[in-house]
Amino acid sequence: MFTLKFLFDENVNVRLASVLRARGHSVARSPKGLRNGAVASLARATSSVLLTNDVDFTNTTLFPPKEFPGIVVFRIHPPELAKLRSALARFLDTVAPEKIPGKLFVLSEEDIESAKG
Repeated sequence: MFTLKFLFDENVNVRLASVLRARGHSVARSPKGLRNGAVASLARATSSVLLTNDVDFTNTTLFPPKEFPGIVVFRIHPPELAKLRSALARFLDTVAPEKIPGKLFVLSEEDIESAKG
């Protein structure tokens, strides 16, 4: 089983960790108050897939996906827990873990967009 490490940005509901842990992945949380650049550095330094609600991370010029173990951005408004869980589960069911590094994924209620960079 291919397992991943995920880093939750401070804006991600911590209750989503159970979805990842149930599938054997590990989860850490970014310290509160870190700027985006520091969060990005922490994700790279810990070889963790960044999970965030911050659309700034979709800027592939500032945050080139190829430099990350993966970036997953939720675009679900309002960010209700059931919708977030469903989107995350669909992502985990659809995208093989070994296909995540070096890519950006944007999760909406109905879709998963992917970009290299």
